[in-house]
Amino acid sequence: MKEDIYIKIAYWYYTLGMTQDEIAKRLSFTRQKVNQIINSLIDLGIVNINIKGYEQDNIEMECKLEERFELKQVIVASDYGDRETVIYKVANVAAQYLENNIQQGSVIGVSWGRTLAEVVNQMVYHKRSECRVVQLMGAQNIEQKVEKSDEIARNLANKLDCPSYMLYAPVVVEHEDTKRMLMKERSIKASFELMKECDIAVIGVGELTEKATMCTRGHITKDDIRTLRAAGFVGDIAMNPIRQDGSWDCCPLTNRLLNASMECLKEIGNVVLVACGDEKVEAILAALMTGCINTLITDETTARKVIQKSGE
Repeated sequence: MKEDIYIKIAYWYYTLGMTQDEIAKRLSFTRQKVNQIINSLIDLGIVNINIKGYEQDNIEMECKLEERFELKQVIVASDYGDRETVIYKVANVAAQYLENNIQQGSVIGVSWGRTLAEVVNQMVYHKRSECRVVQLMGAQNIEQKVEKSDEIARNLANKLDCPSYMLYAPVVVEHEDTKRMLMKERSIKASFELMKECDIAVIGVGELTEKATMCTRGHITKDDIRTLRAAGFVGDIAMNPIRQDGSWDCCPLTNRLLNASMECLKEIGNVVLVACGDEKVEAILAALMTGCINTLITDETTARKVIQKSGE
């Protein structure tokens, strides 16, 4: 009899939308008693709450990553399909995130890469003419124009109908003296000053191997890779080499790079890392350990492997 009353109360409350007062009057119960019964319905197994759009594994992974790395938000996209499909899905989620989070007047910094290019490609046009887009790293000499940071910056500015600010210098120079001379140029100094004003930065992550794009495209040499690996560096964000523990000090390449430094990235309110793929797991984990990342957008398999590796 008691269970029948509880089921009826559940039906009245959750299906018919009756208030607790209405139910109390109908049963001649006190409102406090009705409240106690309603609060016990889930524990008793009478009511099962289902959240629309809730994918348990993804939500749990998002929360676990947010807590473990003190992130503002993690978004895990489904990864059904081949690699091209997964990149498309992650980019689509990232595009929606940016459309919702880029506000009028924002200063947006961008790095480079295939996934980031796809993110911008999937964004719809918005009138954000008071925004500014700045390139976070110098030029890259690669054949795929859309993957370059300057092309990504231009395309994003076009989607937002706002100005873009280019960093007219190579991302890596051969000699430290060359960087010192370039940093005296007015236009280059202006770009670096604007980087400090960024509200949001959208970046990818690279792995430090001889197969990595930065090496195969000639930005750094195989000797550079070997030197960096010997010093413990495993990946890079916006071309800044980082170690597995998230440290970046004493990097032999730093004084040859024209890019937003790690210190600069750390001062940006929302650094969004968009990355996926088995080959990126080690570098993603290193990036999260830096404390520079605020938002992570990835896929299920990559998220699961980052969690597993972080527990090793």
